[in-house]
Amino acid sequence: MARRLGHVAYNTQMTRRSAVLLIGLLALLLCIQTAAQDVTSPNHAPALNQSPATGQAQPNEQLPPSGAGKELQPSTGKGDPDAIAAVIRIEGMIYDFVLDSLQRRVDRALGAGATMIVIELDTPGGMVTSALKIGKYIKALPARTIAWVNNEAYSAGIMIGSACDELIMSASSATGDSAPVSMNKELAATERAKALSPIIEEFRDSATQNDYDYAMFHAMCVLGVEVYQVEHIESGRKQLVNQADYQMMVLAKSREEALAAVKPEGEQVSALTVGRVSVDVATDAEIGQWKLVKQVHDGATLLTLNQTRALEIGLSKATVKNHQELGDWLGGATVITINQSWSEDLAGWLIHPAIRAVLIVAVMVGAYMEFQAPGLGLPGAIALAALALLLGAPFLVDLSEIWHVLLVFIGIGLLMVELFITPGFAVFGILGLIFMFTGLILAIVPTSGPIGLPAKEMLNLLGMSVVWTLLGVIASTVCLIFLIRHMGWIPGLSRLVLHDRQEALLGGAMDTTAVGGSEVLGHGTIKLGDTGRVTAQLRPTGRAEINGQLIDVVSSGEWIEPDKPITVIEIHGNRIVVGPDT
Repeated sequence: MARRLGHVAYNTQMTRRSAVLLIGLLALLLCIQTAAQDVTSPNHAPALNQSPATGQAQPNEQLPPSGAGKELQPSTGKGDPDAIAAVIRIEGMIYDFVLDSLQRRVDRALGAGATMIVIELDTPGGMVTSALKIGKYIKALPARTIAWVNNEAYSAGIMIGSACDELIMSASSATGDSAPVSMNKELAATERAKALSPIIEEFRDSATQNDYDYAMFHAMCVLGVEVYQVEHIESGRKQLVNQADYQMMVLAKSREEALAAVKPEGEQVSALTVGRVSVDVATDAEIGQWKLVKQVHDGATLLTLNQTRALEIGLSKATVKNHQELGDWLGGATVITINQSWSEDLAGWLIHPAIRAVLIVAVMVGAYMEFQAPGLGLPGAIALAALALLLGAPFLVDLSEIWHVLLVFIGIGLLMVELFITPGFAVFGILGLIFMFTGLILAIVPTSGPIGLPAKEMLNLLGMSVVWTLLGVIASTVCLIFLIRHMGWIPGLSRLVLHDRQEALLGGAMDTTAVGGSEVLGHGTIKLGDTGRVTAQLRPTGRAEINGQLIDVVSSGEWIEPDKPITVIEIHGNRIVVGPDT
């Protein structure tokens, strides 16, 4: 009776703690989700106001109302000194959450009186679909928009940059290379046409709307596109054109001759040929009216530009190193920075591969420790909380797909089958681990295509996710080995195993020196068929009293309650397997 009351008291205490932890976890996740989805009211949104000269915050500064239209200032940088430019940084991979965050921060900026939105770009690229959405959103904004390439803006990054009214670059920066790629295989003609068509049309629209030369964007997307800078003989106006336009405008060829000159020998005309070079801007009236300035790109590679070349050909309007230079270029405008909200920062922190490795350790170690204690306790709550963060954080930032979560739960289910139905069989356990960790690895990698596989641009992030997940598994294994040998005797952790309380209830008659299987075998005191009784519930691991000593044992699969008789049925090195003594 006393032993049973001890179990009840322990279970009650651990259940209360677990309830508090789980309620706190649910409240935290709800707050994160609400904050991530909520758009801050423009009239009450906080913003950081900075002096253009010092970059220091100016308290209680009265901000003027935002402008109602997109009246662009000259690209020379001269503007209204009372204007406010809000800098919004986009960093890392481009995916749908970037659009959500951008919308929230733009609303805050406009509410703070910003008349210009400066989108600071430092990205290797990302999802084409997300970049298309962001580009359309930027073009519809009522304020003047400026893209600031501060380090790099490749692929999806330059798609976003070209959507802005103007583009500037920092020192030692680069942009370009925007061809669609697939992680799985080389794109076939139809697939390539389908992927390339919306990209080209978006660049063409951006070029038309923002007065860029389309030829340079074309060369960023398609191999074989040559780019020439030409100058009108009479007006002196300069322009970038492809090789077909060059044939007509500079070499005075007819349209038919120009197309024949740029068509590769033996090429078959196909409706699936998207992005091929054709006469794009030349007209019959311009035949022979232009002269060559220089060849910008030979078409052997996808066009990539550093800040110097971009400035020379007119893609970039200026080279700007920092916020003070930005304010000067904007004619003395006040520059403010609109940062991400705390919930966005938290979600971004939780999806970092290194943090996820720590969460994996918490899940595996917590689950093991829970198996050693009766009832749902603190370790189980920690494991559940860590698992919720592993699966929930990627969902909050629109990274995870539903099938990633399904893979994790299928893996957990297979592990349960291995532990409780077919222990020792190994196949279900191995499959479970593969399914579970595949889901966890892919959960933080932006995907594309009908089955949601990572794009080629995501290979670096995928590799990081694999490495840190493996490190998490290795660290978990080391911790589990340590706990299996010493958990019952570590100060504080020994409370999670009930042998101390049970021994006290039994009068302290047994030898309390824990003996591992290999140690027992070394002394020859444990052999097949020996009997004993359970001292801490087997779930399926735990401890039993055999021959007057506490032994680390594992059941053959079933859970065995404390004080139940058991028999040694298998001995494998330091692993002693027991079953109910019938």
